[in-house]
Amino acid sequence: MLVVEDDPAIAELVATYLGRDGHVVSIAATAEAALARMDEIPDLVLLDLGLPGMDGLQFLRAFRTASMAPVIIVSARESDEDKLEGLGLGADDFISKPFSPRVLAARVGALLRRIDLESGADPDRVAGGAAAGTSNVLGFGSFLLDGDAGTLARDGGILRLSRREFQLLYFLVSRPGRSFGAAELHREVWHLEHGDLSTVAVHIQRLRRKIEEDPAEPRWIKTVPGSGYRFAPGQDAQ
Repeated sequence: MLVVEDDPAIAELVATYLGRDGHVVSIAATAEAALARMDEIPDLVLLDLGLPGMDGLQFLRAFRTASMAPVIIVSARESDEDKLEGLGLGADDFISKPFSPRVLAARVGALLRRIDLESGADPDRVAGGAAAGTSNVLGFGSFLLDGDAGTLARDGGILRLSRREFQLLYFLVSRPGRSFGAAELHREVWHLEHGDLSTVAVHIQRLRRKIEEDPAEPRWIKTVPGSGYRFAPGQDAQ
């Protein structure tokens, strides 16, 4: 694991608690130092936002071009704008400072267990999609979603999606015409009963920017007033 934190006392405290759980932890005091280590991608990153030089959000943007490893933001910057931008860039969780190191270690463990479940043999957990015995490849328009490979292709090219973006899209496409509220999507795709539901809207917006000709007038992922979102198949998408 990699802790990107410029306060040495906080960094050592986090490393100590994670080490007690058997994790091997390295520390980088700057984003630049962390990116210099990308020849060995960490299994998880704990990221401060208020770093000297390149800040945490800039680091996250650069890190996501190299890895989809889970990232937990640990920061005193807790405005809605920072949270939304961090989640929108692919962060998996946000913990505000000051924090309990025991709670942080527990959140790390819970995230890793959830990822282990999602990457297991059960395709319904991995992609949120096809039932056992059915095809794991779904098509709409010129797009192909491969639930086994975890990829979205269009005209033979692969589109870059985060792990969570893929899971959310697969969940919706595999249930055409059905409406799902943000809380239901958060439970079914993120496997969380509680949390910041704004992350669902952020991921919907990111998906629309990647698959819609006009994200402001979406063809595929529709907003249903009072209900949430639904995938509109076939002629219904026109």
